[in-house]
Amino acid sequence: MAVADVVISFMVFVSIYAILSYGMNLKYGHTGLLDFGHVGFYLIGAYTSVLFVLGPDDPGDFTAYVIGLGDVPFVGTWIVGIVAGTVLAGIVGGLVALPTIRLREDYLAITVLGISVIFQRIVQAEEWLFNGPDALRGYSPPLKSLFPLEMNTMIGAALFGIITLVIWAAATGLLGRERNHESRFPLAGLYAVTTFGLARLGGEDGSLNDAQVAALAGVVAGVLATVLLTALDPILALGVLLSLYTWFVAGVAIAHLYDGLGRREWLAGIAFGTGFLVALLPVPMADSLAVKSLGTIVLLGALVSAYLYAVRNVAWFDSAKITVVGVASLWFVGIWYFVLPILGPLGNGYVPAALATLFRNVVWVLKFGGDVGTTYAVAFLGELTINVDYSRFILAGFGLFMGALYYVLEVTVQSPFGRVLRAVRNDEDVVMSLGKDPFVYKIQSMVIGSALGGFAGALWAMYAQGLVFTMFAPRITFITLLIMFIGGAGNNKGMILGAAIYWGFQQATSQLAAFFPPAVRVNVLAFRFVVIGLLFLVILYYLPEGLLGREEFGSEVSDE
Repeated sequence: MAVADVVISFMVFVSIYAILSYGMNLKYGHTGLLDFGHVGFYLIGAYTSVLFVLGPDDPGDFTAYVIGLGDVPFVGTWIVGIVAGTVLAGIVGGLVALPTIRLREDYLAITVLGISVIFQRIVQAEEWLFNGPDALRGYSPPLKSLFPLEMNTMIGAALFGIITLVIWAAATGLLGRERNHESRFPLAGLYAVTTFGLARLGGEDGSLNDAQVAALAGVVAGVLATVLLTALDPILALGVLLSLYTWFVAGVAIAHLYDGLGRREWLAGIAFGTGFLVALLPVPMADSLAVKSLGTIVLLGALVSAYLYAVRNVAWFDSAKITVVGVASLWFVGIWYFVLPILGPLGNGYVPAALATLFRNVVWVLKFGGDVGTTYAVAFLGELTINVDYSRFILAGFGLFMGALYYVLEVTVQSPFGRVLRAVRNDEDVVMSLGKDPFVYKIQSMVIGSALGGFAGALWAMYAQGLVFTMFAPRITFITLLIMFIGGAGNNKGMILGAAIYWGFQQATSQLAAFFPPAVRVNVLAFRFVVIGLLFLVILYYLPEGLLGREEFGSEVSDE
């Protein structure tokens, strides 16, 4: 499996958990409502949506569930199921909050935690409802039967056009945010080209904002890709263009993020990133279990000690300690993604194989290999079989939901409604003195935040293609809290960053655990929860505002 495929899976998880964290952030970060039972609404959204796509229950298939609406025209679709799961989760969230919202915050947290556990136990015990302790399966995500896409058909070209739309809109939106920075590239001119001239409709004198311009540009790019694939089938050229465009925009964003960073900060970050890579080398290279474990622990301990020593004794390092960690992370990920996969072929003298591996990871939009797809003979790379698999499509869909909800939430929290929520969080007496009822706004926040949790649950059900009650344990709530505190409570952008950091940790430890014997692997994976708990404590103690901090839009309360 190419490293790009691992990253695709990682980004899908980030999308789901970012949306789940949006709900928690609206409740706690913006309104001050501590909800320890957020996973309960995640569960409601997941199981409710599945009932709308399952067919009628067949007693002979050893699976039982209360109702299956999959054969009902229009109703038995994922669209209706997701909407139903989202709405039901919001309604239940409001009903749960009604009797406790006027009490202290800890009563709400304890009540909702208890109710979420009750929901999980009902699913486990009542076999007639959702198949009890066994998995609820027998459904498929939407359009999966059409993948890998056949580009010589209109439906295949149209679905790739949708993927193009999302990727182009996301990259163009980011380029629009970065175009006014100083750069060696003519970013403003490039932005005008990639928006197909629509950039003139945006800005201060235009009628559209940058997000709307990017969305329209994505639509144009999607239509063009659909037409080109229908007429000419240049799938490889389109995949290369889309991939290189995203890499370019990501590079520009990173360069601007660390613009003005001194040489010593860069060198320190590269040194710590390389040190982290060296500390992990005993895991894949050592044969002895003791060397794998003790060697890695000793080297990681030395690296952490060096970092803490620099923080305490070097003034410039202390002021740049978070930036150094960011540079180290980028350096480590760059080596893991681009360099490590080609070392094996290069060590064996297979230069074309190394180049082909690098090419597959750069052109991440396309899936390489397999028996189905279009085969190209590429100079220096040999024959490459190319297709577009379902994981790329599902990532485009989930990424679209994550981006759209982020935009809606940003508009919401900057509106008079959002200002009232922050005022409720800060001082309810001020809100009441201005003639507004904090109780009403708390209920509304609880309903919307719970609905977002239900929406994330519906997406998880679609991706997992099977549900078990253990997926909705209370730890999911605390993972969501960790994500929120890592990114910054009250910062919607921080939910995406926090989800990326958490799932990056999960993916990295899963890959490392694969180098241990099966009997030990389980313990290594279980130890992750200890590390997560320690990380939670460290974040709360040293970074109570999170990496991005609380995003303030003003706390004034209007009379609207």
